[in-house]
Amino acid sequence: MELTGSEYFVLFGSSFILVSFLTALMRRVAIKYGVVDAPNESHKTQKEPIPYLGGVAIVLGVLLITIASSIVSHYSASTIWLAASVLVPALLLAVVGLIDDIRKLSPWPRFLIQTLVASVTALFLVATNTLGSPTGSLFIDVLVTIFWIVGLTNAINFFDNVDGGATGTIAISSAFLSILAIQGGQTLIAALSIVLCGATLGFLVLNKPPARIYMGDAGALFLGVLIASLTVRLDPNPI
Repeated sequence: MELTGSEYFVLFGSSFILVSFLTALMRRVAIKYGVVDAPNESHKTQKEPIPYLGGVAIVLGVLLITIASSIVSHYSASTIWLAASVLVPALLLAVVGLIDDIRKLSPWPRFLIQTLVASVTALFLVATNTLGSPTGSLFIDVLVTIFWIVGLTNAINFFDNVDGGATGTIAISSAFLSILAIQGGQTLIAALSIVLCGATLGFLVLNKPPARIYMGDAGALFLGVLIASLTVRLDPNPI
């Protein structure tokens, strides 16, 4: 199913507006319940506590727009399944990240869960022949994919506390990813990338320097897994 330029614009605009609204709402919730990032570590650049929970706004925005568009567009079961295979792993890690934002998990449980989710995702991609076999060895292909997903997820999470850093990176990446996907005729990848771009730019309204809210682990892990999965699934030169 092909989308028109105006339909892509509606996806972008609706995700931008919704996440902008939800971000302001979640900022109030974070302040009310004291879910803030205190400047208590050397790598943190802020001077005042910054509210977390911006990631919840991003997750809700992406999911709601995706669900709404699938209902309006009457997507097929196979298309919904493909979208779910991308979004569900990201949602699982978003839940883990939210727990960490509120209760502070130790690093090893987080890393093990990330690796487990990445492993299941990699095995699914290989089992459905999404990756092909770039190295000629399925075992190596799976390992590289796991490393890519876990590595990119933690890279995004690492510089969430840099004002606009993680959000801006994902916004730019998803924008170019959508262009490549449209050129390659991969409508779903393009649509999800457009929604992701709109959502991150909507969040950037309050995350740009000086940041008034951070996405926290919930948003960083969600975005990291999502952009990693989308890039792996992209085939810019389909046969």
